This record gives sequence, structure tokens and C-alpha cells, in this order.
Amino acid sequence: MASFLGRVEPRPEDPWTTFERLQREMQSLLAPAGWRELPLDASRVFPPTNLYDASESLVLMAELPGVRESDLDISVQGNQVVLRGQRSIQYPEGASAHRRERQVGAFHRTVELPFVVDADKVDAVYRHGVLILHVPKPREHQRRQVQVRAS
Repeated sequence: MASFLGRVEPRPEDPWTTFERLQREMQSLLAPAGWRELPLDASRVFPPTNLYDASESLVLMAELPGVRESDLDISVQGNQVVLRGQRSIQYPEGASAHRRERQVGAFHRTVELPFVVDADKVDAVYRHGVLILHVPKPREHQRRQVQVRAS
């Protein structure tokens, strides 16, 4: 963009580019202190998941907006839960996108658990775009209350 004096002013930098540059600089400053580096696109991992310890089971929640139940494939092998699927977004006829931040297409995510899973006991519920898996813990991984005796 030219000013009235004829010199060219720099274009403002894209905010995401600025953020990624700042993140790289922070990681380089923290690396000597032992901070683990995260990938720059960590926020783009799909599907995002949370894993909770619920005493006798682990609860895995995955956000899957725009994914039909029929497009999900969930498998368990050993200590891994694998989420696979397909997400598509339908645009109105003749529409053109001005911004596309939601990922579309096939996805694959593996979540490792601290124990071997009995696949027959895993319960899965899919509601409002959120997948909830209840993964029972083997007896040896469950918390137990220890009774204290007076001597």
C-alpha cells in the first residue's frame, strides 16, 4: 500500500503467522529449561480428546462435530483405542468458502492407555457430536481403599 509520499508501507502480518512465530520463539527460550516442545499444529489434532480416571474405569471423550455415527470406526487392541472416521461438510449449492478452518476428510487417532483393554467390556455412546467411551480398568489397576488398624 503506497502512502501519499510515494513510499511503500509494510503490510500487516497475518495474526496466525505472528502467533506461530511467537510460539516458536517461546519454545526456543524454554527448551534449555527442559520444557517439552509441542508441534505448532497441536491445536489441529482431530479429534480432540480428554481422558478421565473414574475409579473403576477410564472415560475417553472425543469431540466429533459433523461426523455421522455410521462414519465412525472404533477399535481396541492391546492398550490402544483407535478412532477412525470420515468427516464431510455440505455447503449450499453454488456457495464459495471465505474461510475454511474445520478439517474434512478421513481421520485417524490412536490413544494409548496404561493397561491392556478388554474390548468386550468397552461401552461407547455417541451423542451431539461427542463420543464417550467407558473403558473398565482391570482389577489390578483399580484404586482400593486400605483399612488402617490401630495397634
